[in-house]
Amino acid sequence: MFVLRNACRTLRRHPWRSLLTVLVGLLLAAWSVFGTAVLNTCRTALGADYDSIAPQVTIRPSAETLKERAGDDADWTKHYVSWETYNEIGLAAQQANVQFQYSVTTSVPVREDSSFKAITDDHTSDASQDKTGGDFTLVGVFNDVAAQANEMGTWKIVEGENLSYDDVSEPTAIISKQLADANGTKVGDKITVAKPTVAKATCTFKVTGIYEYVTNPNDAPGTDAEFAKDDRDNALYTTYYDFAGYGLDSTDAKGWAIPDVNVIFTLNSPADFEKFKAAIKDVLPEGDTVTSPNLDAYLKSLVPLERLAELTRIILICAWAIGGAILLALTLWQVLPRSSEIGYDLAIGVTRPRVARQFSLESLFLTVPALAIGLLIGAFATNPLVGMLGAGHDIAMDAGVVWKVAWIGLLCCLALAIVAIVRVACYRTAHMLRSHYLNNAD
Repeated sequence: MFVLRNACRTLRRHPWRSLLTVLVGLLLAAWSVFGTAVLNTCRTALGADYDSIAPQVTIRPSAETLKERAGDDADWTKHYVSWETYNEIGLAAQQANVQFQYSVTTSVPVREDSSFKAITDDHTSDASQDKTGGDFTLVGVFNDVAAQANEMGTWKIVEGENLSYDDVSEPTAIISKQLADANGTKVGDKITVAKPTVAKATCTFKVTGIYEYVTNPNDAPGTDAEFAKDDRDNALYTTYYDFAGYGLDSTDAKGWAIPDVNVIFTLNSPADFEKFKAAIKDVLPEGDTVTSPNLDAYLKSLVPLERLAELTRIILICAWAIGGAILLALTLWQVLPRSSEIGYDLAIGVTRPRVARQFSLESLFLTVPALAIGLLIGAFATNPLVGMLGAGHDIAMDAGVVWKVAWIGLLCCLALAIVAIVRVACYRTAHMLRSHYLNNAD
Protein backbone atom coordinates (compact mmCIF):
# COMPACT_ATOMS: atom_id res chain seq x y z
CA MET A 1 0.00 0.00 0.00
CA PHE A 2 2.90 2.33 0.74
CA VAL A 3 4.22 1.97 -2.80
CA LEU A 4 0.79 2.40 -4.44
CA ARG A 5 -0.12 5.39 -2.28
CA ASN A 6 3.13 7.19 -2.97
CA ALA A 7 2.92 6.45 -6.71
CA CYS A 8 -0.63 7.86 -6.97
CA ARG A 9 0.30 10.91 -4.87
CA THR A 10 3.26 11.67 -7.13
CA LEU A 11 1.15 11.45 -10.29
CA ARG A 12 -1.50 13.79 -8.82
CA ARG A 13 1.21 16.34 -8.00
CA HIS A 14 2.07 16.64 -11.70
CA PRO A 15 -1.29 16.36 -13.55
CA TRP A 16 -0.20 18.03 -16.81
CA ARG A 17 2.84 15.83 -17.19
CA SER A 18 0.72 12.77 -16.44
CA LEU A 19 -1.98 13.84 -18.90
CA LEU A 20 0.58 14.49 -21.62
CA THR A 21 2.09 11.05 -21.11
CA VAL A 22 -1.32 9.38 -21.40
CA LEU A 23 -2.25 11.41 -24.48
CA VAL A 24 0.99 10.64 -26.33
CA GLY A 25 0.77 6.95 -25.47
CA LEU A 26 -2.88 6.80 -26.52
CA LEU A 27 -2.29 8.46 -29.90
CA LEU A 28 0.75 6.32 -30.57
CA ALA A 29 -1.16 3.11 -29.80
CA ALA A 30 -4.20 4.12 -31.87
CA TRP A 31 -2.12 5.04 -34.91
CA SER A 32 -0.08 1.84 -34.54
CA VAL A 33 -3.26 -0.24 -34.73
CA PHE A 34 -4.46 1.71 -37.76
CA GLY A 35 -1.10 1.56 -39.51
CA THR A 36 -0.50 -2.12 -38.82
CA ALA A 37 -3.98 -3.00 -40.10
CA VAL A 38 -3.49 -0.96 -43.28
CA LEU A 39 -0.05 -2.45 -43.99
CA ASN A 40 -1.25 -6.01 -43.34
CA THR A 41 -4.29 -5.52 -45.58
CA CYS A 42 -2.18 -4.06 -48.38
CA ARG A 43 0.32 -6.91 -48.10
CA THR A 44 -2.50 -9.49 -48.25
CA ALA A 45 -4.24 -7.68 -51.11
CA LEU A 46 -1.06 -7.73 -53.19
CA GLY A 47 -0.27 -11.31 -52.23
CA ALA A 48 -2.79 -13.99 -51.29
CA ASP A 49 -5.88 -12.04 -52.34
CA TYR A 50 -4.41 -11.23 -55.75
CA ASP A 51 -3.31 -14.82 -56.31
CA SER A 52 -6.81 -16.09 -55.46
CA ILE A 53 -8.52 -14.05 -58.21
CA ALA A 54 -10.04 -16.05 -61.07
CA PRO A 55 -9.49 -13.70 -64.03
CA GLN A 56 -12.37 -13.28 -66.45
CA VAL A 57 -10.72 -12.81 -69.83
CA THR A 58 -12.26 -11.20 -72.90
CA ILE A 59 -11.00 -10.62 -76.43
CA ARG A 60 -12.27 -7.31 -77.73
CA PRO A 61 -11.22 -4.59 -80.18
CA SER A 62 -8.31 -2.49 -78.96
CA ALA A 63 -8.68 1.22 -78.23
CA GLU A 64 -6.94 2.03 -81.52
CA THR A 65 -9.38 -0.18 -83.44
CA LEU A 66 -12.39 1.35 -81.70
CA LYS A 67 -11.29 4.81 -82.84
CA GLU A 68 -12.09 3.70 -86.38
CA ARG A 69 -15.50 2.32 -85.48
CA ALA A 70 -18.43 3.55 -87.54
CA GLY A 71 -21.76 2.74 -85.97
CA ASP A 72 -23.62 3.50 -89.19
CA ASP A 73 -21.46 1.26 -91.40
CA ALA A 74 -22.30 -2.45 -91.24
CA ASP A 75 -18.84 -3.31 -92.61
CA TRP A 76 -17.61 -2.78 -89.05
CA THR A 77 -18.90 -6.26 -88.22
CA LYS A 78 -15.77 -7.68 -89.91
CA HIS A 79 -13.99 -6.85 -86.65
CA TYR A 80 -16.22 -9.27 -84.70
CA VAL A 81 -14.52 -12.41 -83.41
CA SER A 82 -16.18 -15.47 -84.95
CA TRP A 83 -17.00 -18.76 -83.25
CA GLU A 84 -14.34 -20.42 -85.41
CA THR A 85 -11.69 -18.03 -84.08
CA TYR A 86 -12.84 -18.62 -80.50
CA ASN A 87 -12.47 -22.37 -81.08
CA GLU A 88 -8.88 -21.80 -82.24
CA ILE A 89 -8.20 -19.66 -79.17
CA GLY A 90 -9.60 -22.30 -76.84
CA LEU A 91 -7.55 -25.04 -78.50
CA ALA A 92 -4.35 -22.99 -78.24
CA ALA A 93 -4.99 -22.42 -74.52
CA GLN A 94 -5.63 -26.11 -73.91
CA GLN A 95 -2.43 -27.07 -75.71
CA ALA A 96 -0.58 -24.74 -73.32
CA ASN A 97 -2.23 -26.56 -70.37
CA VAL A 98 -4.25 -23.51 -69.37
CA GLN A 99 -7.43 -24.65 -67.67
CA PHE A 100 -10.52 -22.51 -68.21
CA GLN A 101 -14.28 -22.34 -68.12
CA TYR A 102 -16.23 -20.09 -70.42
CA SER A 103 -19.44 -18.18 -70.74
CA VAL A 104 -20.78 -15.87 -73.40
CA THR A 105 -22.77 -12.77 -74.22
CA THR A 106 -23.83 -11.93 -77.75
CA SER A 107 -25.50 -8.81 -79.08
CA VAL A 108 -27.05 -7.14 -82.10
CA PRO A 109 -28.63 -3.73 -82.61
CA VAL A 110 -32.44 -3.87 -82.79
CA ARG A 111 -34.96 -1.33 -84.06
CA GLU A 112 -37.40 0.56 -81.90
CA ASP A 113 -41.13 0.06 -82.20
CA SER A 114 -43.75 2.81 -82.30
CA SER A 115 -44.82 1.82 -78.79
CA PHE A 116 -41.32 1.54 -77.30
CA LYS A 117 -38.73 4.21 -78.07
CA ALA A 118 -35.00 4.47 -77.39
CA ILE A 119 -33.42 7.43 -75.62
CA THR A 120 -32.11 9.52 -78.53
CA ASP A 121 -32.22 13.16 -77.38
CA ASP A 122 -28.57 13.62 -76.37
CA HIS A 123 -26.87 11.64 -79.13
CA THR A 124 -25.03 13.47 -81.88
CA SER A 125 -25.83 11.15 -84.79
CA ASP A 126 -29.26 11.16 -86.44
CA ALA A 127 -28.40 8.29 -88.79
CA SER A 128 -31.42 6.17 -89.68
CA GLN A 129 -31.96 2.73 -88.23
CA ASP A 130 -31.44 1.32 -91.71
CA LYS A 131 -27.79 2.38 -91.35
CA THR A 132 -27.24 1.69 -87.65
CA GLY A 133 -29.29 -1.49 -87.40
CA GLY A 134 -31.40 0.05 -84.64
CA ASP A 135 -31.39 2.43 -81.70
CA PHE A 136 -31.29 -0.37 -79.10
CA THR A 137 -28.69 -3.04 -78.39
CA LEU A 138 -30.13 -6.42 -77.49
CA VAL A 139 -27.73 -8.49 -75.39
CA GLY A 140 -28.15 -12.23 -74.87
CA VAL A 141 -26.62 -13.30 -71.54
CA PHE A 142 -25.71 -16.94 -70.94
CA ASN A 143 -25.51 -16.93 -67.13
CA ASP A 144 -24.56 -14.88 -64.06
CA VAL A 145 -20.85 -15.17 -64.88
CA ALA A 146 -21.46 -13.47 -68.21
CA ALA A 147 -23.60 -10.83 -66.50
CA GLN A 148 -20.80 -10.02 -64.05
CA ALA A 149 -18.38 -9.60 -66.96
CA ASN A 150 -20.76 -7.39 -68.96
CA GLU A 151 -18.63 -4.79 -70.73
CA MET A 152 -21.25 -2.08 -70.24
CA GLY A 153 -21.21 -2.61 -66.48
CA THR A 154 -22.81 -4.82 -63.88
CA TRP A 155 -26.35 -3.97 -62.86
CA LYS A 156 -28.71 -4.24 -59.95
CA ILE A 157 -32.46 -4.77 -60.21
CA VAL A 158 -34.43 -1.89 -58.70
CA GLU A 159 -37.88 -3.19 -59.67
CA GLY A 160 -39.08 -6.69 -60.45
CA GLU A 161 -36.73 -9.64 -60.89
CA ASN A 162 -33.47 -10.40 -62.65
CA LEU A 163 -33.17 -12.63 -65.69
CA SER A 164 -34.02 -16.26 -65.07
CA TYR A 165 -31.69 -18.37 -67.18
CA ASP A 166 -33.69 -21.56 -66.58
CA ASP A 167 -37.17 -20.22 -67.32
CA VAL A 168 -37.98 -20.80 -71.00
CA SER A 169 -41.73 -20.35 -70.79
CA GLU A 170 -41.69 -17.03 -72.68
CA PRO A 171 -39.08 -14.52 -73.88
CA THR A 172 -38.15 -12.05 -71.13
CA ALA A 173 -35.94 -9.00 -70.81
CA ILE A 174 -34.80 -6.37 -68.34
CA ILE A 175 -34.57 -2.68 -69.23
CA SER A 176 -32.89 0.37 -67.68
CA LYS A 177 -34.76 2.64 -65.31
CA GLN A 178 -34.12 5.59 -67.65
CA LEU A 179 -35.70 3.68 -70.53
CA ALA A 180 -38.64 2.56 -68.40
CA ASP A 181 -39.29 6.12 -67.19
CA ALA A 182 -39.06 7.54 -70.73
CA ASN A 183 -41.61 5.04 -72.07
CA GLY A 184 -43.78 4.64 -68.99
CA THR A 185 -42.96 0.92 -69.05
CA LYS A 186 -43.60 -1.18 -65.95
CA VAL A 187 -42.65 -4.67 -64.80
CA GLY A 188 -44.95 -7.15 -66.51
CA ASP A 189 -45.42 -5.05 -69.66
CA LYS A 190 -44.44 -6.40 -73.05
CA ILE A 191 -42.07 -4.59 -75.39
CA THR A 192 -41.53 -5.15 -79.10
CA VAL A 193 -38.39 -4.50 -81.13
CA ALA A 194 -37.48 -5.33 -84.70
CA LYS A 195 -34.51 -7.17 -86.15
CA PRO A 196 -31.65 -5.04 -87.50
CA THR A 197 -31.99 -5.92 -91.18
CA VAL A 198 -35.70 -6.77 -91.40
CA ALA A 199 -37.91 -4.07 -89.94
CA LYS A 200 -41.02 -6.23 -90.16
CA ALA A 201 -39.44 -9.13 -88.24
CA THR A 202 -40.29 -8.32 -84.62
CA CYS A 203 -39.29 -9.80 -81.28
CA THR A 204 -41.51 -9.44 -78.21
CA PHE A 205 -40.28 -9.69 -74.62
CA LYS A 206 -41.98 -9.53 -71.25
CA VAL A 207 -40.26 -7.04 -68.94
CA THR A 208 -39.40 -8.92 -65.75
CA GLY A 209 -37.11 -6.31 -64.19
CA ILE A 210 -35.82 -2.77 -64.32
CA TYR A 211 -32.11 -2.24 -63.68
CA GLU A 212 -29.57 0.41 -62.84
CA TYR A 213 -25.83 0.07 -63.45
CA VAL A 214 -23.54 -0.14 -60.43
CA THR A 215 -20.22 -0.14 -62.30
CA ASN A 216 -18.91 1.70 -65.33
CA PRO A 217 -15.96 -0.27 -66.77
CA ASN A 218 -13.71 1.66 -69.13
CA ASP A 219 -16.17 4.57 -68.97
CA ALA A 220 -18.81 2.72 -71.00
CA PRO A 221 -20.72 5.27 -73.12
CA GLY A 222 -23.97 6.68 -71.86
CA THR A 223 -25.65 9.83 -73.11
CA ASP A 224 -22.28 10.90 -74.55
CA ALA A 225 -22.43 8.10 -77.13
CA GLU A 226 -22.62 9.16 -80.77
CA PHE A 227 -25.27 6.60 -81.63
CA ALA A 228 -28.31 5.78 -79.51
CA LYS A 229 -27.59 2.04 -79.70
CA ASP A 230 -24.24 2.63 -77.95
CA ASP A 231 -25.86 4.36 -74.97
CA ARG A 232 -25.72 1.67 -72.32
CA ASP A 233 -29.11 2.79 -70.98
CA ASN A 234 -30.54 1.68 -74.33
CA ALA A 235 -29.30 -1.88 -73.74
CA LEU A 236 -31.98 -4.56 -73.43
CA TYR A 237 -30.80 -7.72 -71.66
CA THR A 238 -32.33 -11.11 -72.29
CA THR A 239 -31.18 -14.69 -71.83
CA TYR A 240 -29.04 -16.34 -74.47
CA TYR A 241 -31.82 -18.92 -74.92
CA ASP A 242 -34.38 -16.23 -75.79
CA PHE A 243 -31.83 -14.41 -77.97
CA ALA A 244 -31.22 -17.59 -79.95
CA GLY A 245 -34.94 -18.39 -79.95
CA TYR A 246 -35.53 -15.45 -82.28
CA GLY A 247 -32.70 -16.60 -84.55
CA LEU A 248 -30.43 -13.73 -83.59
CA ASP A 249 -27.41 -16.00 -83.09
CA SER A 250 -27.25 -16.93 -86.75
CA THR A 251 -23.77 -17.72 -88.07
CA ASP A 252 -24.67 -16.85 -91.66
CA ALA A 253 -26.28 -13.46 -91.02
CA LYS A 254 -25.36 -10.36 -92.97
CA GLY A 255 -24.68 -6.73 -92.02
CA TRP A 256 -25.73 -5.61 -88.55
CA ALA A 257 -27.56 -8.91 -88.07
CA ILE A 258 -24.17 -10.57 -87.50
CA PRO A 259 -24.01 -11.21 -83.75
CA ASP A 260 -21.16 -9.70 -81.76
CA VAL A 261 -20.02 -12.72 -79.77
CA ASN A 262 -18.08 -12.09 -76.57
CA VAL A 263 -16.75 -15.28 -74.99
CA ILE A 264 -15.62 -14.84 -71.38
CA PHE A 265 -12.85 -17.24 -70.36
CA THR A 266 -12.57 -17.79 -66.60
CA LEU A 267 -9.06 -18.86 -65.56
CA ASN A 268 -7.75 -20.21 -62.27
CA SER A 269 -5.23 -17.51 -61.37
CA PRO A 270 -3.47 -14.34 -62.56
CA ALA A 271 -0.48 -16.51 -63.47
CA ASP A 272 -2.71 -18.45 -65.86
CA PHE A 273 -3.76 -15.15 -67.44
CA GLU A 274 -0.17 -14.50 -68.48
CA LYS A 275 0.11 -18.05 -69.85
CA PHE A 276 -3.18 -17.60 -71.70
CA LYS A 277 -2.01 -14.42 -73.41
CA ALA A 278 1.23 -16.07 -74.48
CA ALA A 279 -0.58 -19.18 -75.74
CA ILE A 280 -3.04 -17.37 -78.04
CA LYS A 281 -0.83 -14.61 -79.43
CA ASP A 282 -0.48 -16.40 -82.79
CA VAL A 283 -4.25 -16.83 -83.25
CA LEU A 284 -5.34 -13.50 -81.80
CA PRO A 285 -7.11 -11.49 -84.52
CA GLU A 286 -5.35 -8.33 -85.64
CA GLY A 287 -6.75 -5.25 -83.97
CA ASP A 288 -7.98 -7.14 -80.90
CA THR A 289 -6.58 -7.19 -77.39
CA VAL A 290 -6.77 -9.60 -74.48
CA THR A 291 -7.98 -8.08 -71.22
CA SER A 292 -9.28 -9.18 -67.85
CA PRO A 293 -11.84 -6.61 -66.70
CA ASN A 294 -12.17 -8.00 -63.18
CA LEU A 295 -8.37 -8.25 -62.73
CA ASP A 296 -7.91 -4.72 -64.08
CA ALA A 297 -10.65 -3.44 -61.77
CA TYR A 298 -9.00 -5.14 -58.79
CA LEU A 299 -5.57 -3.65 -59.57
CA LYS A 300 -7.16 -0.25 -60.05
CA SER A 301 -8.84 -0.55 -56.66
CA LEU A 302 -5.43 -1.19 -55.06
CA VAL A 303 -3.96 2.14 -56.16
CA PRO A 304 -5.48 4.23 -53.31
CA LEU A 305 -4.77 1.41 -50.83
CA GLU A 306 -1.10 1.27 -51.85
CA ARG A 307 -0.88 5.05 -51.65
CA LEU A 308 -2.41 4.98 -48.17
CA ALA A 309 -0.08 2.16 -47.08
CA GLU A 310 3.00 4.09 -48.21
CA LEU A 311 1.87 7.22 -46.40
CA THR A 312 0.96 5.20 -43.32
CA ARG A 313 4.39 3.54 -43.27
CA ILE A 314 6.13 6.93 -43.29
CA ILE A 315 3.87 8.34 -40.57
CA LEU A 316 4.32 5.19 -38.46
CA ILE A 317 8.11 5.52 -38.55
CA CYS A 318 7.88 9.20 -37.62
CA ALA A 319 5.28 8.52 -34.92
CA TRP A 320 7.33 5.76 -33.32
CA ALA A 321 10.50 7.86 -33.40
CA ILE A 322 8.94 11.12 -32.17
CA GLY A 323 6.37 9.54 -29.86
CA GLY A 324 8.96 7.21 -28.34
CA ALA A 325 11.36 10.10 -27.79
CA ILE A 326 8.63 12.17 -26.10
CA LEU A 327 7.62 9.31 -23.81
CA LEU A 328 11.25 8.67 -22.89
CA ALA A 329 11.76 12.39 -22.21
CA LEU A 330 8.64 12.51 -20.03
CA THR A 331 9.80 9.45 -18.11
CA LEU A 332 13.24 10.94 -17.53
CA TRP A 333 11.61 14.25 -16.53
CA GLN A 334 9.59 12.28 -14.02
CA VAL A 335 12.51 10.41 -12.39
CA LEU A 336 15.77 12.31 -12.89
CA PRO A 337 15.15 15.36 -10.64
CA ARG A 338 14.13 13.21 -7.64
CA SER A 339 17.52 12.52 -6.07
CA SER A 340 16.52 14.09 -2.74
CA GLU A 341 13.31 12.05 -2.64
CA ILE A 342 15.21 8.81 -3.26
CA GLY A 343 17.78 9.75 -0.62
CA TYR A 344 15.09 10.63 1.93
CA ASP A 345 13.25 7.32 1.36
CA LEU A 346 16.45 5.35 1.78
CA ALA A 347 17.36 7.37 4.89
CA ILE A 348 14.09 6.54 6.65
CA GLY A 349 14.50 2.84 5.92
CA VAL A 350 12.61 2.31 2.70
CA THR A 351 14.42 -0.33 0.73
CA ARG A 352 15.78 0.44 -2.72
CA PRO A 353 13.57 -2.26 -4.40
CA ARG A 354 10.44 -0.64 -2.92
CA VAL A 355 11.46 2.77 -4.24
CA ALA A 356 12.17 1.20 -7.62
CA ARG A 357 8.71 -0.43 -7.63
CA GLN A 358 7.10 2.93 -6.87
CA PHE A 359 8.89 4.63 -9.75
CA SER A 360 8.05 1.81 -12.18
CA LEU A 361 4.38 1.81 -11.11
CA GLU A 362 4.19 5.55 -11.74
CA SER A 363 5.24 4.87 -15.33
CA LEU A 364 2.98 1.84 -15.81
CA PHE A 365 -0.07 3.62 -14.32
CA LEU A 366 0.16 6.11 -17.19
CA THR A 367 1.33 4.05 -20.16
CA VAL A 368 -0.70 0.82 -19.77
CA PRO A 369 -4.14 2.52 -19.61
CA ALA A 370 -3.08 4.77 -22.50
CA LEU A 371 -2.15 1.66 -24.49
CA ALA A 372 -5.48 -0.05 -23.73
CA ILE A 373 -7.58 2.99 -24.70
CA GLY A 374 -5.48 3.54 -27.83
CA LEU A 375 -6.01 -0.08 -28.89
CA LEU A 376 -9.78 0.29 -28.58
CA ILE A 377 -9.86 3.59 -30.46
CA GLY A 378 -7.64 2.22 -33.22
CA ALA A 379 -9.67 -0.96 -33.59
CA PHE A 380 -13.02 0.82 -33.89
CA ALA A 381 -11.86 3.87 -35.87
CA THR A 382 -9.74 2.17 -38.53
CA ASN A 383 -12.39 1.35 -41.14
CA PRO A 384 -14.28 4.68 -40.82
CA LEU A 385 -10.96 6.51 -41.15
CA VAL A 386 -9.98 4.48 -44.20
CA GLY A 387 -13.39 5.26 -45.71
CA MET A 388 -12.80 8.97 -45.17
CA LEU A 389 -9.41 8.70 -46.86
CA GLY A 390 -11.01 7.01 -49.87
CA ALA A 391 -8.93 3.83 -49.93
CA GLY A 392 -11.89 1.84 -51.23
CA HIS A 393 -11.08 -1.29 -49.21
CA ASP A 394 -12.31 -2.66 -45.92
CA ILE A 395 -9.34 -3.11 -43.63
CA ALA A 396 -8.87 -6.54 -42.10
CA MET A 397 -9.13 -5.58 -38.42
CA ASP A 398 -8.71 -8.87 -36.61
CA ALA A 399 -7.49 -9.97 -33.21
CA GLY A 400 -4.05 -10.69 -34.63
CA VAL A 401 -3.46 -7.03 -35.48
CA VAL A 402 -4.61 -5.85 -32.05
CA TRP A 403 -2.56 -8.44 -30.19
CA LYS A 404 0.53 -7.64 -32.24
CA VAL A 405 0.32 -3.97 -31.34
CA ALA A 406 -0.62 -4.85 -27.75
CA TRP A 407 2.47 -6.99 -27.21
CA ILE A 408 4.79 -4.42 -28.76
CA GLY A 409 3.10 -1.70 -26.70
CA LEU A 410 3.46 -3.68 -23.48
CA LEU A 411 7.16 -4.17 -24.19
CA CYS A 412 7.52 -0.40 -24.65
CA CYS A 413 5.66 0.21 -21.38
CA LEU A 414 7.97 -2.25 -19.67
CA ALA A 415 11.02 -0.53 -21.20
CA LEU A 416 9.92 2.84 -19.79
CA ALA A 417 9.31 1.24 -16.40
CA ILE A 418 12.80 -0.24 -16.52
CA VAL A 419 14.21 3.23 -17.21
CA ALA A 420 12.56 4.35 -13.96
CA ILE A 421 13.98 1.34 -12.11
CA VAL A 422 17.45 1.99 -13.48
CA ARG A 423 17.24 5.55 -12.19
CA VAL A 424 16.76 4.25 -8.66
CA ALA A 425 19.39 1.54 -9.09
CA CYS A 426 21.95 4.11 -10.25
CA TYR A 427 21.37 6.37 -7.27
CA ARG A 428 24.58 6.41 -5.22
CA THR A 429 24.45 6.58 -1.43
CA ALA A 430 27.26 9.13 -1.57
CA HIS A 431 24.73 11.62 -2.94
CA MET A 432 22.62 11.19 0.17
CA LEU A 433 25.64 11.63 2.48
CA ARG A 434 26.87 14.70 0.62
CA SER A 435 23.40 16.24 0.77
CA HIS A 436 23.23 15.52 4.51
CA TYR A 437 26.70 17.06 5.03
CA LEU A 438 25.80 20.19 3.12
CA ASN A 439 22.56 20.60 5.08
CA ASN A 440 24.40 20.29 8.42
CA ALA A 441 27.08 22.73 7.27
CA ASP A 442 24.46 25.32 6.62
